[in-house]
Amino acid sequence: MEELNMQELLDLQAKEMEKIKEGSTITGKVIAIDTEEIKLELEDCAGFEGIIPVSELNLEKGKYASDVYKIGDEITGVIISKRIKDTTVQISKLKADKEADYAELKRAFENNEILSLVGVKAIDRGVFAAYKTQELFIPISQLDTKFIQDTKEYVGKTLEVYIKELDKKRNRAVASRREVLQERLDKERAERNARIKAEREERYARIKAEREAEKARIKAEKEAMFDSLEVGQKKEGKVTKIMQYGAFVDIGGIEGLVHKNNLSWERVENVEDFVKEGQEVEVYVLNIDEENRKFALALKDINNDPWKIASEELAVGDIITVKVLRIIDKGAFVKVRDAVEAYLPISELSEDRVLKVQNVVNEGDEVKVKIIEFSYKNRRMKVSKVEAEREPEEDISEYLEVEDSLGSLGELFKDKFKNIDAE
Repeated sequence: MEELNMQELLDLQAKEMEKIKEGSTITGKVIAIDTEEIKLELEDCAGFEGIIPVSELNLEKGKYASDVYKIGDEITGVIISKRIKDTTVQISKLKADKEADYAELKRAFENNEILSLVGVKAIDRGVFAAYKTQELFIPISQLDTKFIQDTKEYVGKTLEVYIKELDKKRNRAVASRREVLQERLDKERAERNARIKAEREERYARIKAEREAEKARIKAEKEAMFDSLEVGQKKEGKVTKIMQYGAFVDIGGIEGLVHKNNLSWERVENVEDFVKEGQEVEVYVLNIDEENRKFALALKDINNDPWKIASEELAVGDIITVKVLRIIDKGAFVKVRDAVEAYLPISELSEDRVLKVQNVVNEGDEVKVKIIEFSYKNRRMKVSKVEAEREPEEDISEYLEVEDSLGSLGELFKDKFKNIDAE
């Protein structure tokens, strides 16, 4: 065969170079491996050598190129650049893997197939999970069929999902684990029901009797427990669940709600400041709904209502010393005693016009006030600093009594008039 001259070689090389298109897929055999890159003999590009940097190999963390590949192995990648000067083609296996993995995502999305992901990062709104080189987001509402309090528990776990959204342009991939779990729960439930139905033919009577007997026993115990309840009873129980609006307490097989307002006579901002889940507590039966078979509980001592005690010891007209708790634009709230607050209007701070409450009182101040309104039923009390400081009116009743004792002028001079008539 006649040897090619230099120009012919250059022309051949240029022709081969035209075949190399960035973004196209190419396959080559490994001819050299080092710590920085892998060299390939390219099948379709005579005279050119393929180079895959280690960063483009898509190696597992902690793996070296020599751990995964050996001389003679075939590797397929995407052409990312070409160098005519040194006749090399830069190749990315990572990019090829990403395209292949995305194609698998697309196929799974279109065919509604289940994929296995691994949770890699948790945020409050959900979990980011990896499928090979691709990352998808699982919203917290799609993580499980049950209520989730902490998404961190899903990091590192294998999560089987359906892909619900896939948009390459927006770089958006959303998955649902909840649908997979619900589907399996439904399937298990259907299988269980079918199995129970088949078994029921031979043991229906016994199982039904045992089941009904057990249900009746539990129901009877709960009914007996409920029927034994009386308003004011003190019971021992355990906190089973904390909610924003209160806590549920089991008092021996039946649960009642302790509303946050019934946790303490003091103001309650956060339920968990007073009780924790699993805590043993003593509660009072607050009220009973016979029709709906429900009951309410109180953690506060209902037999020692501070407002009731205050109503027995205080009355409108009493002058007391209070402590300023909170300032508002129109007045101040003051502490009369533990769990009993009163309202001190700005108009009752001084006989003079008051432009700002803090000009007269501040939080922490102790002041003398007079009770001007008191409603135990509505748990409201209004007090006045003005009335407490006002001088008492002079008692003139004794003078009125003297005048009354003297009688009318006619009565005083009655005898005189008699003498005149006689003359």
